[in-house]
Amino acid sequence: MNLAPMVHPTLDFFLLGFIAACSLVAGLYFLKFWRATHDPLFLAFMIFFVVQGFTNAGILRLPHPNQGNFVVFAIRLVSVLVVLAAILAKNLARD
Repeated sequence: MNLAPMVHPTLDFFLLGFIAACSLVAGLYFLKFWRATHDPLFLAFMIFFVVQGFTNAGILRLPHPNQGNFVVFAIRLVSVLVVLAAILAKNLARD
């Protein structure tokens, strides 16, 4: 009895593309909010979602999209650190 998971590369590509598109749309919304308020936190979230969208789209070009990639991980880590820095800056500015 074979219990290996079924692999559907077409479904993987569809889902990664869908997540990339949704991330880019979320980035556009945060850009809209940033333009209205000029709050750096909205800018940080916009950067985060745009980076996530482009890295998901870039993963589609890799020969093995389901395997980890250090460059993609490092880029995503930087985008998370940008959001973390914006949150810390906003909270520390209240002192």
